[in-house]
Amino acid sequence: MIGFLSGIRGIARALVLCLVLTLCASAAQAAPSAAQDALKKSLDTVFSTLNDPQYKDEANREELLNRIETVVQSIFDYTEFSARTVGRKWHKFTPDQQHRFASAFADLIRATYIERVKGYSGNGVTYVGERRSTKGDKVEIQTLLDYQGKSVPVDYRMLQKDTWVIYDVIVEGVSLVKNYRTQFQELLNDDENADSLIARVKARAEEVRTQSGKTD
Repeated sequence: MIGFLSGIRGIARALVLCLVLTLCASAAQAAPSAAQDALKKSLDTVFSTLNDPQYKDEANREELLNRIETVVQSIFDYTEFSARTVGRKWHKFTPDQQHRFASAFADLIRATYIERVKGYSGNGVTYVGERRSTKGDKVEIQTLLDYQGKSVPVDYRMLQKDTWVIYDVIVEGVSLVKNYRTQFQELLNDDENADSLIARVKARAEEVRTQSGKTD
């Protein structure tokens, strides 16, 4: 009888432990992570600016776009973007070339982003999940962007440094880093040096800004 009661108590303790772990896991899934909080804060500012009635007035458009550009700059880690985009050849760049490339690439990303959001009308994003690395220092946050009546999957890959920062964006399964890497690798494989690549990236950023009617 004693052995039977001991077995029952053991099962009961196991069931209680499973229940506690399940509740903790559910709470962890329900609570937004620090990375998601950082992303949400930035995206909320972007979408509130786009939905601001003042944005419809051309006289205020540039000021509001500058506000969005500042937000983008605060959460995107352009050096990380650059290193991952260039790939193994990044270490062959001198420190000065790395700095100048990151600056030019940042300008291209911001210009492209601003151009894409200029005509945006929608209800922002829905956060649908996230995947965390084993070490917990990287996370991929999955969202659905309400864009022109469609739900577009947009995932943000983030890295923990002093704060959580974005190092890649995946739109409908296409990685921004991999997309640019393909373009840059083709140039570098054609014996194009870093300085020439930097000049091309600068020219492309200026072209995007000119096309959008927004020049510095």
